[in-house]
Amino acid sequence: MQMTSGFKSLRGVKLADKTENSVTLEFSVPANSPYYEGHFPDFPILPAVAQLEISVRFAAEHLGVGIDVAEIKRIKFSNLVKPDKTHLIRLEKNGEILTFKIYSPESKTVYASGTLTMRNG
Repeated sequence: MQMTSGFKSLRGVKLADKTENSVTLEFSVPANSPYYEGHFPDFPILPAVAQLEISVRFAAEHLGVGIDVAEIKRIKFSNLVKPDKTHLIRLEKNGEILTFKIYSPESKTVYASGTLTMRNG
């Protein structure tokens, strides 16, 4: 799976809210995204590693965070991310610490959440 081409396949990316240290974005992952290749043919779900990559790359793009993860402090994948659905992602940075949450637009379903330590430089 080629991760960078998967990130480029995201659709409907819209800024919902932004402050100096946080951002909320709306996005969807189309069924034809490389992220779904082989994961799984008859029941496509977004792999955990893809959810992490989406979180880190959005943080780099919108919060100036580097893409080098030093430590995964806490992470939870609560529900399956299916293709062609609209999702929100909330990212917050506090120094080297990045927290993320991927959830449904109506905030009823949390798909993933976690806390990462990012490596400087």
